[in-house]
Amino acid sequence: MQNRNRLSVWIAAALLLAALVGAGPFVSRASAADILGPEPSGLFAPTPGAAMIDPYRAEVRVGGFAHGVGSIESGTVDFNAELVLPRLPFGQGEWWSFLVPRPHIGAMANLDNRSSYVYAGAVWTIPLWYGVFIEPFFGGAAHNGSLVGTRDLVALGCQPLFHVGGSVGYTVTSNLHVMFTIDHVSNGNEVFGTDCNRNQGLNNYGLRLGYSF
Repeated sequence: MQNRNRLSVWIAAALLLAALVGAGPFVSRASAADILGPEPSGLFAPTPGAAMIDPYRAEVRVGGFAHGVGSIESGTVDFNAELVLPRLPFGQGEWWSFLVPRPHIGAMANLDNRSSYVYAGAVWTIPLWYGVFIEPFFGGAAHNGSLVGTRDLVALGCQPLFHVGGSVGYTVTSNLHVMFTIDHVSNGNEVFGTDCNRNQGLNNYGLRLGYSF
């Protein structure tokens, strides 16, 4: 079976509930006004009375994903761990600050001996209303899967891969967030050269918890 690098029309998610324990005392930070300057106005202004994700704080995320949906690697589960750093210090307090990315690094570890990968890149955290936020991301990934494909592994074509996707999240408290994420890796249709012409890729769908500090 060959995955033609399209997002499946059905969505499967594997749930992994993780307790974030032992965080220990964190260094108290200055008030948001001292760090960020004036709050943005207009479309991306905070909603009064609602907790909003703060992109100027670091965040640890963990979660579970349905792996390789629509491919021969489907029916397995990934564990995901990720560190998201604060937004780069440009345009703080300006309406266009949502265009400034946050660096992130993470790992998608398959629990059934299928393709796993590590990744790094940029994520754009965009707070909306009533605690809701969205996050597109883009970067690169290195994997331990097959380049040409086997009975159990998709053909990933080459090394490295593109890593793209996005999340829709909700801010439960100022520290705790929950999000649904679509995560995709592929070789980008021969963009790395003629030796990278098989573009099956992997589509993963999951839920994650994030803790800001």
